Amino acid sequence: MPRVEQTRGSIALSYGLLAGVAGGYGWLCWRGAVATLGSTVVLALWLTMESRKRRRHFEALERQRTGESICTFARALPMRQMDPWVVRATFEAIQEHLRDSVRQGPFPLRPSDRLVEDLRIEPDDLDLDLAHLIARRAGRDLSACQENPYFGRITTVEHLIQFLCAQPASPN
Repeated sequence: MPRVEQTRGSIALSYGLLAGVAGGYGWLCWRGAVATLGSTVVLALWLTMESRKRRRHFEALERQRTGESICTFARALPMRQMDPWVVRATFEAIQEHLRDSVRQGPFPLRPSDRLVEDLRIEPDDLDLDLAHLIARRAGRDLSACQENPYFGRITTVEHLIQFLCAQPASPN
């Protein structure tokens, strides 16, 4: 199975965007320093609180699942009805996606984890990035997703695996 791909944007684009934001911020400070600095402080406090809330959420889940691994994850699934490549690709891709949210090591996933509520995966991230990455690694074709019986009903990790298992194999 191919390794999890880490997509990175263009360095020039990143620096250009950063320069644009810094220039815009400098201009706003020059035009209205008090309002800009006040807004910056409020935004920084909000981001810090959200980051702590997210970290505490994942720490609480980790405490409840001490000792769980990919083995316990796979045992909780009806493996005779699923492609093991899809199961492993899903587990590893979600691990990589959650890497910044968890402190150390692999996160103890469960098939019943809700993608949005429990794992905090944005629906756009799932549709545009994660599903395509998993499908590519597991050798599945996503060209006819609308015909899949699980289309539009993916709320848990197990649903995502079932959806991908129902997709045809990639011609490559």
